[in-house]
Amino acid sequence: MKVIIWGCGDFGRRVLPNLISSGRYEAVAYTDNNERLWGQCLSSIPIIAPGQIMNKDFDMLLIVVSSPSAAERIKAQSVQLGVSWDKVANAFLDLQFMDLFLDQRICFIRGYADWVRSKEIEGNVAECGVFRGDSAKFINYYFPDRKLYLCDTFEGFDSNDMQHEKAYSESFEKSRFSDQAFFLETGGDFVMRKMTYPKNVLIKKGYFPESMLDVEDRFCFVNLDMDLYVPMLNGLRFFWDRMVSGGCILLHDYFSDVFQGVKQAVDTFEREREIQITKTPIGDGCSMALLKD
Repeated sequence: MKVIIWGCGDFGRRVLPNLISSGRYEAVAYTDNNERLWGQCLSSIPIIAPGQIMNKDFDMLLIVVSSPSAAERIKAQSVQLGVSWDKVANAFLDLQFMDLFLDQRICFIRGYADWVRSKEIEGNVAECGVFRGDSAKFINYYFPDRKLYLCDTFEGFDSNDMQHEKAYSESFEKSRFSDQAFFLETGGDFVMRKMTYPKNVLIKKGYFPESMLDVEDRFCFVNLDMDLYVPMLNGLRFFWDRMVSGGCILLHDYFSDVFQGVKQAVDTFEREREIQITKTPIGDGCSMALLKD
């Protein structure tokens, strides 16, 4: 199947290797509304102007843009350019394209889920810091027999947590993540559209950990992706004693230059408990797995 990829950003670049290696697709071109990119190449794939799409022989136009509203505008633009509606697909919403987003973190989650089943380890799963559900959908998919708690304000960072972060992290204050507008276009209903097993999912909207105080479950896997020092520390405080033996807390951004509070949260938690947690990097240059003995 010949594919044109619409989107030359991080995600558009990320899907290309898996698209090619799948053996099912051939990338014939990239396209983007950024005219400065036209005429260039990404990994030897030409970047064409949207107006040139209909000059190409293709079977599918794959939109790889994370913003839901931008994806809808692009789909409408594509139809105006003459692309048949049924030839346009949104990679973030169509579950058949899940494999295109496999990376080391997702592969770790898949492998850990397999290991949990093989060892008959009990416990449910959770994610704190859901955003648009693009990692939560994999947790739901790979843990099909477990309840999945999804915790998020769905409104961006808490203002007090942001002020604490800015006080000691200049890199965070200068980053795009310090702008609350970055976290718009999400919500429980939007995230649920991406779930393979929605009946297993419990949306816990609100400030964490207050949003989870009514939960008494035990957990075998938790993905903490709340970025900032205070919520990440609270995540460790809440979940650590609720983890079963053999369980894992996966910390995103542990090695991040922007979210330096993640590592600091682990250090603080270990000092509070007077423990040394078994840790292992998972190979993505970003995440650290904390293992519960």
